[in-house]
Order: sequence, then C-alpha cells, then structure tokens
Amino acid sequence: MKQDTVMTHRAITRATAGTAATLAIGALTALAAGTAGAAPGTVTWTHGATTYTRTISDANPTVGETITVSTQIKRTDSTNETINWFRDMHPACLTYVTNSAKVTDDSGSNPVEPYLNILSDRIEGDFTATDYQMVATSSPVTFSAQYKVGASCTPGSAMTDGIVYLSSLGRFDYGNQGPAINVTAATHATVTLAPVTGATVGQATTLTATVSPANAGGTVSFSDGTTVLGTGTVNASGTATLSWTPTAAGHHSITANYSGTGTATTTGTVTVAAAGGGTSTGSAIPSFLAGLSSGN
Repeated sequence: MKQDTVMTHRAITRATAGTAATLAIGALTALAAGTAGAAPGTVTWTHGATTYTRTISDANPTVGETITVSTQIKRTDSTNETINWFRDMHPACLTYVTNSAKVTDDSGSNPVEPYLNILSDRIEGDFTATDYQMVATSSPVTFSAQYKVGASCTPGSAMTDGIVYLSSLGRFDYGNQGPAINVTAATHATVTLAPVTGATVGQATTLTATVSPANAGGTVSFSDGTTVLGTGTVNASGTATLSWTPTAAGHHSITANYSGTGTATTTGTVTVAAAGGGTSTGSAIPSFLAGLSSGN
C-alpha cells in the first residue's frame, strides 16, 4: 500500500456625537425557544481482525455548537497494530478546537499536540514523533477531537467525515465512512442592544446589536417605533450595526429584530437631544423585552 507523504511536525495556535442624551439599553436580552437534546451518531465497521467504532456526540448540531468526534480501533486477534499517523477528516465548515485532540487507551489519555497538522478539512496526528505510541490491541485505542460548527455549514445537508491512517498493517482509507453530520437550524437565539451615548438630532450615531450564538449568521433589523431604520448583517463575532441619524428630539423606542437561525426581538427607549446644545429631560430606560420562537 502507498504511504502518504510524511507530515510536517507542527501545531497551529489559533488564537480570532453630542453629550446630551444616552441610549441606556445595556444588557437587555431576548431569548427565543430552547434547543433540543443532542442526537449522537455512531457507525461500526470491520476490516479483517480490526473493528472500528466512530461516534459523533451530536450528529445534528446547530451553528455555534461544539461536537466531539471519536474513533475507537480494536483488534480481535493477537496481532497488535501500531499506528504511525492518523488523519481525522471533517467538513471544512467545522473548526478544530485547539488542544482537544487526544489518544486514550488503558494507560490513560495523551495529548496529540504539538504533533498535529491542522488543515481546513482534517487534522493529522504524527505518532512517530510522540513520546507514546498509538497501538490497537484487544483493548481498544481511541482518537478523539472537538470541532465547532461554523456559520458556513448548510443546514439540512448531510456532510461526510471519516478517517485515513497508516499503521504497521498498511494504509487504510475510510475518509467517507461517517457517520454523517447534518447541521440543523438553531431553535434559539438571543439579541442584546448595546448602550450608546450622544444621540442628538442631525448627528449620526451607531446602533449595535449582539446576537448569540456568535456565528449564527442572519440579519438584525433596527426600527424607531414603526419606522424601519435599516438592516445590519450579523458578522462572525455576532455583531450587527447600523448608523442612525435622528431627525427629531424626544423619546424614541428603538427595536432590534434578529432573523436568522432563530428569531428574537428586544426594545429600549432612547432620549434624543435637540440640535444646538439642548439637553434631554432624563435618562433612557429599557421599555420591554420579548422573545419570539424560531419560525414565527
């Protein structure tokens, strides 16, 4: 069997106008319907005297969720299998969680980093460089890692994953073995309006809404009463912004309405100062809080 090119020993560390009025919405948060329980997925197969069991902690995750993927290898005869390198394949919209890869056997759990090659669609552990060996015997050995589900994952689309590895018994390719990962639309979201100071007639100020989970995607529509001011796109950090220039002094009911992998709405009151140095009559306070279920 053909041996893959030797991996590079490396680890990748990720780190990612006026003064007269106050928008005091603060940590006002709206929560929509709750999430369902995790649905693990498992597939088992054999090759000769080797049995494989691959498990995903939640085969139907939502965007922003962290899942654990583990592959157990066990021998049913007396021949041990020493693994030189092990490749865990995953959809490119999943992101590996730093320091989560490990090998577990009868002796305990061992970290794979720094001998882990981290790529967009796979991670590769080099066990010729570690101070321990990954060996499959009649007692199982398990390779596991965690991944965060990204906003670029398409809900409702079954995505493949699997393993490829080189061992003392040869090279084995099960890159599409599964189990499939099927991302589902989130059933909840929260939206928060950030405090803003200096709302004055004729002067632009920024309205900011933060959506959780952070990479849920979607948009936030900002309204002043029944008047839609505009829409901001939720970025990768969960923030949507809109520049607003008030045209009238007084109290304004500002609403942020999130629509994406869930829906949620929150509203607060802002007092806008008149142009030319006028002052407001009081501090702004939250007016009400409401949550809308997904799909409503």
